[in-house]
Amino acid sequence: MAEAPAWLLTLDAELRAAVGEREMIHLVQAPALFAIPDTPPYCRHVLLWQDEIVPVLDLAAWLRGDRAAAKPPLVGIFAYQTPTATIAYGALPLLAAPARRRVSDDQACALPEQPPGWARVALSCFREGDRPVPILDLPYLFSGALPHDIHPLAETKQGAIRQ
Repeated sequence: MAEAPAWLLTLDAELRAAVGEREMIHLVQAPALFAIPDTPPYCRHVLLWQDEIVPVLDLAAWLRGDRAAAKPPLVGIFAYQTPTATIAYGALPLLAAPARRRVSDDQACALPEQPPGWARVALSCFREGDRPVPILDLPYLFSGALPHDIHPLAETKQGAIRQ
């Protein structure tokens, strides 16, 4: 049975997700965020981190069709590889500090049906106790390909699921 280390992320009071152990690289408490005009409602802010401008994508807001939280208590910084093999960074607001987990193949499960946007942003899913935990596809999540004006529920009704 194969095992892999992961970080369990608390996106909001109800939503959890996970990333690989090496994808989360830093936590920022009480981050100073800068609003950017004319941006999608779920990705309205950036932060400065190690001389980089890092987009802050509120995944819980996108999944629910809401606006991004103005002042998250904590932001995780994540590294991912772009299609051109460049290392890039993105940030996700978190409700609590991530928890380290060891995930095994026998924990694999189907993605949660609600909210319906998980199929666009998750690579797979595992079960933690009685809860499914989607594993995030960070390169896709921060690619700019998320629809700006379409709530995930509308996509499901239209049949537009990412291949």
